[in-house]
Amino acid sequence: MQDLQTFKNWMILSAHKTDTTAQHYKSGLSACSKDFIDWKIIDKPLTEMSLSELDVAIQKAFLSSLFREKNNRGNNMYSNSLKQYRNFLAVNDAQQLDTVYEKFIDDRKITETERTSIIKSRIGQGIFREKLIEKYNGCCVVTGVNDTRFLLASHIRPWAVSTNEQRLSAENGLLLSPLYDKLFDIGLITFSEDGFIQCSQGLENRNIDLLKIDRTKKYDLKISTKFVENLKYHQETVFLG
Repeated sequence: MQDLQTFKNWMILSAHKTDTTAQHYKSGLSACSKDFIDWKIIDKPLTEMSLSELDVAIQKAFLSSLFREKNNRGNNMYSNSLKQYRNFLAVNDAQQLDTVYEKFIDDRKITETERTSIIKSRIGQGIFREKLIEKYNGCCVVTGVNDTRFLLASHIRPWAVSTNEQRLSAENGLLLSPLYDKLFDIGLITFSEDGFIQCSQGLENRNIDLLKIDRTKKYDLKISTKFVENLKYHQETVFLG
């Protein structure tokens, strides 16, 4: 469980937001939590959720006409508050994710072997990882590093809001080195549909230079229709913009 003041303090100290901006995000998150409960989108406060649970809540919110109207009136402050809080959890709260995997898998038609594969895919292991290694010839799509011991199988659409098919699909994954995996997972980078890296405003130019992120290079992401659908989800609900 997190509290709103901890989130605000993190925004100031780690995300380098001003006190005023951090307070806006804190207030926005608080308003979203109350509204979502009132609208029966969620049944407990956002601050009591794990990252996987938050991903599900965000997906439901973005589909809600009530939220879309409120967010439009607020000039996207509420969606930005949610994405900033997701970033906060992804950085600080990853350890509690292991306790919630299985409750997202309620399909009684799948075999125990399939269930195990789906759970393993949450941490980039098993069949999902093997498919991505094959798809990208064992290389990080950004750096070209080809020692698979260093590479991670990253979901594009978050695991918690994916179908079982999407959780195992190579069209919902990227093979990335740990640095780029982290940047992508917490929404500080995404990719355009034509293969260029896009950086969040929350990633300072100095760090972009130090990390040697090349925004002028077109990367071979093996684009497909399903890949683009998943990428759009990441752009709209994970990427901090």
